[in-house]
Amino acid sequence: MIFELMSRGNIARLPDGMTVDGLPDGPFQRVLLLLPYNRYLVGSATMKNYERWTLGKLCTDESTEVFLYEGKPKTLLLGEVEKVTISADVVSQLKACLSGQMPPPGEHMPSALILRGLIGEEHLLGEGEFLQNEEAFYDVLEKDGTAKMAYWAIRLALFRNDYEAVSRVKTWMKSAADVFEGVTQPPKIWFSLTDLPGKKDIEEMEGLAFSLDDLQRMNSQSSRPVVLYSKSGYLILSDFGGEGPDSAFRIWMFLPIALWNEMRERRKLSIREIVMASWGYLDGLGAEKERTRYAQRTAAQGTRML
Repeated sequence: MIFELMSRGNIARLPDGMTVDGLPDGPFQRVLLLLPYNRYLVGSATMKNYERWTLGKLCTDESTEVFLYEGKPKTLLLGEVEKVTISADVVSQLKACLSGQMPPPGEHMPSALILRGLIGEEHLLGEGEFLQNEEAFYDVLEKDGTAKMAYWAIRLALFRNDYEAVSRVKTWMKSAADVFEGVTQPPKIWFSLTDLPGKKDIEEMEGLAFSLDDLQRMNSQSSRPVVLYSKSGYLILSDFGGEGPDSAFRIWMFLPIALWNEMRERRKLSIREIVMASWGYLDGLGAEKERTRYAQRTAAQGTRML
C-alpha cells in the first residue's frame, strides 16, 4: 500500500503498482508513506521485528528505525531543521494497514497446548487432529467463545514473553471460566503508579458511586487488598509486583454485585484469585479485539515473512 502525506496532514492512497525510484532493498515492504523533502516512511514485517517502521531518504542509504504507537502522533525529523508531524489518526491508519496484511503474532502449537491443559483433553480442541491442524483448530475455536478468548490471550502473551498474563488466563479458566458468560456489565480495571489513579480514572470510579474520599480512605489502609462496597458493586484495591511500598503498581478493580457474589460468596475465591481471574478475562477480551487487526488466517497462510 502506497500513500502520500498531504499538506493538510491527511494521507492520500496511491496506486499499489506505481514505481517509486530510490527505495533501498530490505525486508518485504507492505506500507509506504511518501513524505516531503524526498523522505519516506516504510512499514515492513520480519520474523525478528514483526512490525518495523523505517524513516529514510530516497536514492540514499540514509535510514533510521522509528516507532509508531497507537493513538499517538509522531514527529519525524526530515533533516537538520525540517520536520513533519503525523497525526494520531494517520498513525492508527498506517498501523492498521500494516497489521491487516500480517498474520497474528505468536505460535499456534505452544498456545494450543496450554489451552488444552485448561479445557481438558475431552474437549474437541484437545484432540490431536485439531492441535496439529491450525485451520481446523480455528474452525472449532469459533464455536467456543471462552476458549477463543483464552487462546488468543495466551498466544499474544507468549509472543510478548508476558508470563504473568498467561498465569492470569489460567486462573480465569480454572476458577471462573463460566462466570462472565452473558454478563451485561463486565469488570473494570485501572492501574496507578502513585497513591491514586489519574483524573480520568477517578471520574470513571465516581460514576460508579465511589467518591474521591472513598479512594483516599482505601489508599490509607496499611494492608492490601482493600474492598469497598457501593450500591453499584465492589471496588478492590490491590498491590501488584511486590509487597507494600515495593509494589510495582496498584490495581483498582470494579466488580458488579452479581459477579462478586458468584466468585466470593458461592465459589469462595480469595480476593487475589478474584482479581487475577477477572484480569485474565479482560486480557481475553482485549486479545480477541487485537486479533481482529490482523489478516484473516487464509490470507495469512500465503503471507511470507522475510
